[in-house]
Amino acid sequence: MIQQLRSIFMVLAFVVGGIFHAEIAPMRSFLPWGIALMLSITFIGIDVKRLKPRRMHLWVLLVIQLLGFAFWGVAMLLGQPVLAECLFYCAMAPIASASPIIVSLLKGDVEFSTTAVVLSHICFGLLMPLLMPLILHAPEFSYFHLAGEVAMQLSTVLAIPALVAIILRRIYPSCRYWAPRLRDFSLAVWIVNLTIVAAGGTHRVLEIESSWQEMLPMALGAMVVCAVGFVGGYWLGYPHLKRECSQALGQKNTILTLYMAGQGFASPLAYIGPAFYVFCHNTANAIQLSLAAREERRRMIKDSPPSP
Repeated sequence: MIQQLRSIFMVLAFVVGGIFHAEIAPMRSFLPWGIALMLSITFIGIDVKRLKPRRMHLWVLLVIQLLGFAFWGVAMLLGQPVLAECLFYCAMAPIASASPIIVSLLKGDVEFSTTAVVLSHICFGLLMPLLMPLILHAPEFSYFHLAGEVAMQLSTVLAIPALVAIILRRIYPSCRYWAPRLRDFSLAVWIVNLTIVAAGGTHRVLEIESSWQEMLPMALGAMVVCAVGFVGGYWLGYPHLKRECSQALGQKNTILTLYMAGQGFASPLAYIGPAFYVFCHNTANAIQLSLAAREERRRMIKDSPPSP
């Protein structure tokens, strides 16, 4: 039910943000705190003692980085620096905090998925200030200026929530039970964040007056990255962690990615890819859940005793 609501509200958020972009876009200054609040709720509910990194986690993190550079490199070889930046955002994004929820619905290893989410966000926060200045098509900025900007943005939305969660769990251990109770509130924050992101992105794209011919490669590229992530993750984790790794490589923290792609140092047109990725990975999740439900029904029919 939650996943269905997420899909419905995702569409509504983009519609509202797109229509009322002029009115909502000025609220972009509140976006870092909205993301920080949402991640704080997630981090508070994570029991660090149950996070057990495995060798497969290292493979997942490595493949995320390799995919990011592979897609970026191909686009650069084709002479498309903005497309390269767009694909880099899509492929290098950390794993979505909702991934363990989907994994639980798929009857998978939630502990593995939760650990992967945390590790991917740590990796993203540490690497992006170093890597993004090399990727961005922003000749007017120096490397160190861009590195500082990226580090500042990520510290707001990643480091602060982690620090808040650590402090709260120290002084009030029972706060770890807040996360399930605040799930609906977290969903509401997610909707508000997505609406602001959609409005800001629409406003930026309209300012550069991009044609659909310029936007189409970004959208198609995002679809390819999403498909490669889900399918590649399935084969990476086969046979025991196929669903978990598929989610890890396919389902992204699109709110965080869209936030980074919407910064002033990013190419406005590159925002199209991460925005379209939201639709792609939700579609992939719907397909996965449908296939899992069909498999479960077949298993129940096979295991049911024959009628007398």
